[in-house]
Amino acid sequence: MRQKKRSKIFQIAVGMVLGGGIGFASAYYGMKAGRELPDEVLLSCGIAAIPVFFFVIGFHELGHAVAGISQKFEFRMYVIGPFLWEKEQDGWKFKWNKNVNTAGGMVICLPTGTDNLKKRFLIYAAGGPVASFLLTLFAFLLFKMSTPATVSYVFVMIAAISFLIFWLTALPFHAGGFTSDGGRILNLQRGGDVSRFELLILKIVSETTGGLRPSQLNWAELEEASALAKKLNAPFGAYVHGYFHQAAWDKGDLEAAEQHLLDYVNEIDAMPDGIKNVVWCEAAFFYAFAKHDLDKALYCWKQFKPSAMVPKALVLATELAIDRLENNRTADYAKLEIALGELPNMLDKGAAIVLAERL
Repeated sequence: MRQKKRSKIFQIAVGMVLGGGIGFASAYYGMKAGRELPDEVLLSCGIAAIPVFFFVIGFHELGHAVAGISQKFEFRMYVIGPFLWEKEQDGWKFKWNKNVNTAGGMVICLPTGTDNLKKRFLIYAAGGPVASFLLTLFAFLLFKMSTPATVSYVFVMIAAISFLIFWLTALPFHAGGFTSDGGRILNLQRGGDVSRFELLILKIVSETTGGLRPSQLNWAELEEASALAKKLNAPFGAYVHGYFHQAAWDKGDLEAAEQHLLDYVNEIDAMPDGIKNVVWCEAAFFYAFAKHDLDKALYCWKQFKPSAMVPKALVLATELAIDRLENNRTADYAKLEIALGELPNMLDKGAAIVLAERL
């Protein structure tokens, strides 16, 4: 626990130093440039600031998506600020993103198959920083080619922000429940236990999203991943408890499933807000459906907040299970039909198979 606390304090300190340094540099050079530029140039840059930011973030995430598709990853989610697009069974759907820690941008590309997974994921992880670096060069070239200052300095702004995004994502660090692109690349390239842990997690994710039900996961690999997570104090180790929980429950061992669920909840502070809501929803469903414990189900349900990251089928299944315990059968069949229709949209196809049986 002390080691985890020291690690968290170190991450916060690094973040404060980096943030302070970047903020100071931006303010200093921004004010210096502001005194030298005409008012109309400052106005055009001010108007373009927010669209430019979203464009730069979107281009970075698009780099991940293109790299993922090139490696036969399944492109499922694209987030830019408050805008979220998710691929469902009948096409791409727009939703509002309400998770603050994914507002900077995010892409979800799911690995298909486990062949040559290390090389494929390295290319996927590098896609974002490479795209940002290329955009920096291209925007700077356009700046040199542009004549009107009102246009040329917008390209300067694009180049500057894109280079900043490149630098921040290429730098290896972990914060807010996420590991930077550079961090994932470094972990895979290190070899030894660190690389082995990353590959195990990628393999497990690939198998479950490919349709392997939880009980069919390699238990020995789960145990190895758990042991390595403890040894390395790996932030992603928190998610291993979730796979243990689902696997034990699918095998019918409710006692072990509950213990792994409690371990999962105990690690919840290490997760992004969107994933926290998935955990609380899973916990509420387990206590309502498997344990028939209304008090614990309602406690977990009260911690849950609706999020685009939480499968709608799981949310509806939880509501149905709680309704049953409360003897409230109003609109049960309507909810059931909607929940069944949402199953194909779940990212985790293995979990969807099990949830279909429970529904």
